[in-house]
Amino acid sequence: MSYSYESIDALFEWAPEGALALVKQEISQLVRRDKAVLADAFYDYMMQDPNASPFLSVKAVEARLKPGLQKWLERLLCHDSEAELQAVLAMQRHVGEVHARAEIPLQLVARGMRLLKREICSRIVAGRLGRSETLLAIMRVTHLIDVAFEEMSAAFEHSHEHEVRTDEAYRMSAGSGDLLLERERQTSALLDWESRLFRAMAMGLSLEGGTSLTSSAFGLWLNHKAALIFDNTRELPLIAECVARVDNAIFPEAVFARKKAPVPDDVRALIKAVTSEVEQIRFLLASMFERLTDLEVGRDVLTQLFNRRFLPTIMKREIELSRRKGTAFCVLLLDIDLFKQVNDRFGHESGDRVLQNVAGVLVGQVRASDFVFRYGGEEFLILLAEVDHIKACSVAEKIRRRIEASVTPLTDDQSVSVTASIGVAAHDGHPDFQHLVDRADKALYQAKAAGRNCTVLAES
Repeated sequence: MSYSYESIDALFEWAPEGALALVKQEISQLVRRDKAVLADAFYDYMMQDPNASPFLSVKAVEARLKPGLQKWLERLLCHDSEAELQAVLAMQRHVGEVHARAEIPLQLVARGMRLLKREICSRIVAGRLGRSETLLAIMRVTHLIDVAFEEMSAAFEHSHEHEVRTDEAYRMSAGSGDLLLERERQTSALLDWESRLFRAMAMGLSLEGGTSLTSSAFGLWLNHKAALIFDNTRELPLIAECVARVDNAIFPEAVFARKKAPVPDDVRALIKAVTSEVEQIRFLLASMFERLTDLEVGRDVLTQLFNRRFLPTIMKREIELSRRKGTAFCVLLLDIDLFKQVNDRFGHESGDRVLQNVAGVLVGQVRASDFVFRYGGEEFLILLAEVDHIKACSVAEKIRRRIEASVTPLTDDQSVSVTASIGVAAHDGHPDFQHLVDRADKALYQAKAAGRNCTVLAES
């Protein structure tokens, strides 16, 4: 259900004329006056909860969480336009996604929401409103907080479900046997269907009652197994579109063509159309299997570094270890400077060699306890275990100098040298790993803006 400013006000249309406006004004004054006290009460309560305290730190609560809660209370309970309401609901959905990544149980949040409602409503009762206006104010505050929690919960469940489905897809694929063999089997099934269709067309056989691509061996596998194995991949819906075009347009046209005298140009056009769709399916199928094969072994094919897909699992574990053992860790986000110019000048094959060379430098400069990921394109992410920000910056500078001094040999006696910009961020106790990555990314952006080929430490 979607909520609007008007739909929420409509719930209280039974109130006497002018009462809702008076109640809104009273709630706004109360929240703006007591928001700091309410935030203190909320986090005092949560810090005493043994189930909630592992996700909180005194520093984070005072520096970030209390001010954030005050802002949230004011935005939610004092909004006076559609735009302000939608902004706070969007913020709730973001909070839900963050809580899902940090694996903060929803019941803890629900417990905190109950406390806030109790604290606010007790102040309303002690205020200056009459009996009917007090009831109206309590109902409005309760409803708005419930709406916010509903939006957050929906986002939490969606994000959590996606992670679970991804994990299940991986487990199913990893346990399903030889993926390369499965790829060849399904490619063969697709080509077999194409061959049967062309043979029937060449021999002038009737295609009525023939097998569509959807009901072929390949189509059945696509609908019943592929959707489970290749969960949420971009290629799967594209393959489904190709199959739909074949079955809804090309195949019926082929059936119709066999009912009349064959026209060579028509037959050639049909064969060309089928061939085009089948080739597209083969390309998408290969891409889909290749990605899953990479995931199965946990390595990027080009650099042999860890796959980015495993980053959440490893980061969550390091955050848990840091929380349990009290140890620090840091993230380095590295980007090769002006990498596009390498591809444009020397070609993508040479660009791949540069990526492989940089990957080798990174692996050679870290310890066995550290993790190196190909984060995407020419970006790399390094997780340094049990180091503080001083040591992390030292490692980053050593890596930067080694990359600058390294030479990548190319073909025809050519070689190329590159530099790198690095953003460093130390874990600050935030339970969401994306918060740490975002801080490193911001520091990397600052390094780029400072002229590239340098290291910048993220602000704490």
